[in-house]
Amino acid sequence: MIRAGRPLQFLAMALGGWTIARVALLWPTIDTLPDLVRAIAPPVAAATRPPGAIAAAPVAAGRRERSRIAAVHRSEPRPDKPPVQPQRIVVSSAPAAAVGIEPSSPPRQPPPLRPAPLATPPDRWAGSAWLIARGGRADALANGQLGASQAGARVTYALGHRVALAARLSAPFAGRGAEVALGFDWQPTRAPIHLVAEQRLAIDGGRGGTTLMAIGGLDPTPVALGFSVDAYGQAGGIRRRDGVIGFVDGAARIARTVARRGSTRVELGAGAWGGAQPGAARLDLGPSAALVTPIAGRAVRLSLDWRQRVAGRARPGSGPALSIGGDF
Repeated sequence: MIRAGRPLQFLAMALGGWTIARVALLWPTIDTLPDLVRAIAPPVAAATRPPGAIAAAPVAAGRRERSRIAAVHRSEPRPDKPPVQPQRIVVSSAPAAAVGIEPSSPPRQPPPLRPAPLATPPDRWAGSAWLIARGGRADALANGQLGASQAGARVTYALGHRVALAARLSAPFAGRGAEVALGFDWQPTRAPIHLVAEQRLAIDGGRGGTTLMAIGGLDPTPVALGFSVDAYGQAGGIRRRDGVIGFVDGAARIARTVARRGSTRVELGAGAWGGAQPGAARLDLGPSAALVTPIAGRAVRLSLDWRQRVAGRARPGSGPALSIGGDF
């Protein structure tokens, strides 16, 4: 006997498989959300009208057509500022997009958060969310921006024991750079190392691309004298039509619990934060304070750091950083 709901499950799996296969085939040509929509649901050819029907068409149809054309033009990537004059372009062996000519060209990485473990059936869903606000003087000599204020969330849906579909949304507090990313998350072993393949889709006129990266993390691990260490790192590359842009970033923190009440604790310590990509690199050191408390059964970390830029010239300069993050 067929269980109730089985036909609907089969239909959903068939439609989902067709959508994934179509997006995979057109993956290299997808840069923006409109491109993704056209890949999933290609436009239907207009039916042929008799000669007399054209004159009878309402004027509103013309308005709709103009709106559609305008939307297509708005979806095309545009530079955030006028092109740099030729005499100011630095000759480099890197691809043009990797030289940092366009502010939207360098990849925007999520802030240092350990990768969340993939969920297993029957609870297939897992996710994480973050917010980071950076202070610091805008250095006129800086040669790029790395580690700006932003917020985002990432959700995974387990397809098996170690493979999941992944979706991510992130946006800076100011300027362009908002994006959606869709892809796959694979955790080959029990070690907290994930291999991620995703397609980044620009929301506000920036540039997307295909991303391959490895993400690893270390949960708080006791070392000595009541201190514990946790760390995070990721490295990969973004493939765009004009080349591949590499990136690497990570963080490490050593801290000790100085106060505790129930499941809530206060930690004091120090941290190191760093990152590099074409046109921007930095290393920050400084003290760190954190409040870890459970919310809806999940641990949420509120951290306040002072990040002193000790190497590199990437913006922003030295200053405080407030971050909130947690898994769900």
